[in-house]
Amino acid sequence: METVIETVMVVFSATQISDEIANYAIETAIKRKARLIVLDVREANMSGRVGRIMEDVSFLGRKVLDQLKEEIKEKRGEMIIKALHGIRQKAQEKGVETEFIVVKGPSIDNILRLAKEKKVSTLIVQKRISASFQEAPFEVIYIQDGVIKSLVKPKTTK
Repeated sequence: METVIETVMVVFSATQISDEIANYAIETAIKRKARLIVLDVREANMSGRVGRIMEDVSFLGRKVLDQLKEEIKEKRGEMIIKALHGIRQKAQEKGVETEFIVVKGPSIDNILRLAKEKKVSTLIVQKRISASFQEAPFEVIYIQDGVIKSLVKPKTTK
């Protein structure tokens, strides 16, 4: 790949990472001759939250609940790692310089902090729910000198 002059960051916060957003991020990095940062934002203590929900089924007993929480945590981690590995592989095949970052804690705080630290020019953020079938499951935010310049809601490629 040619000299990198921009940084594109794609943000995920779920175990289901769509191919559409991954492909869009890689293609954007290629078009902009940019490096790609893949940010996985994990909510702190997600397995604890699930555990609290599961306490309603306390008839299972503390040991079973603790085991279920641990299994959920492991499976979720495995699914995320598999998805991120797929993105890395696609990006490498296309010659895109890629960096992976995993952070825990409040999503927006981490996204903004890292976007500023890494001098991100294009931010692609996964949406929890698409408003319509015509809308892509992500939004694109263009940043210049740390200031949001525009927000784009692409049409779906499907």
